[in-house]
Amino acid sequence: MTNLKVYSLTFLLTVLVFPSRAVAFAPPLSTQVKEVAQWFTGFFDNAQQVASNPTAPLITMSNCSVPLDDDNLFSNSQNVYLEQQSTVFERIRFYSFSEGNSVVNLSVRSFVNSDILSGLCNQPEQQRIINISNIATTSCDLSLTWEPNRYIGTNAPNGCPTSTGGKVVSNVTFLNNGVKSLDQIFAANGNLIVNTPIEFRRIASIPEPSFILGILALGIWGNATALSGKVKHKSTQK
Repeated sequence: MTNLKVYSLTFLLTVLVFPSRAVAFAPPLSTQVKEVAQWFTGFFDNAQQVASNPTAPLITMSNCSVPLDDDNLFSNSQNVYLEQQSTVFERIRFYSFSEGNSVVNLSVRSFVNSDILSGLCNQPEQQRIINISNIATTSCDLSLTWEPNRYIGTNAPNGCPTSTGGKVVSNVTFLNNGVKSLDQIFAANGNLIVNTPIEFRRIASIPEPSFILGILALGIWGNATALSGKVKHKSTQK
C-alpha cells in the first residue's frame, strides 16, 4: 500500500510539474493562402493608433479581391487590390498570395497606370477586372510564415530596391482584424529616412455584389411602397 501511495504521488507531481500542452498544427498551404488573403481584404484605417500617437499619419486602406482578364501569370493565386490614402500620399498596389515552400509567398507590384483604378473597391466584383498588361513585371516579395492567429512576413535584410538607389525593408503581420506593418526606407547612402510602424484595424468588410444588389432592391422596394401609399392616400381623399 505504501508503494502504491508513492507511485500515485509521483504521478501527480509529474502532471503538476509537466502539464500537457496543446500543439497547434499549421493548416495546409492552400488554406493558408486563402485565409491570409481574406484577412487582408476590407476597409481599414489606423485611427486607433493616431488617437494614442498623434505623430503617426492617418491612413485609410481599401483592399479587395480582383479578377484578371488573363490569370495565367497568377494562376492558383489570391489576388488583392490595395489602395492607401492619406493627406500626403496615395499608394495603389497589386498583392498576390500564393503557395511557396512551406510558406505563403507574397508578391507586391505597382501598376503601369494606377489613375484609372482609383476607388476600385467601391465597385461590384464583376466590375473590378484588371488588365494584366497594367501590372508591372517587377515585384517586391515577402515570405509569410503561419503562426497561431497570425501570419508574419519580412524581406529583411535585403529588402527591395527603390528608384532612388536605396531600399525598402518590409515587416508585416496579418491578423484576423487588422494589419501591422513597418516599411523602413533607406537612402542610397544607407541612412534610415522612414521608420514609422502603422497599425491598421478593419472598420468594415468589402460588401459582396449580392449584398449591394440586395440593398438597392430594398431601397427601390421601399420607395415604391412609399409612393404606392401616397397614391392610395390621395385616392381615398377624392
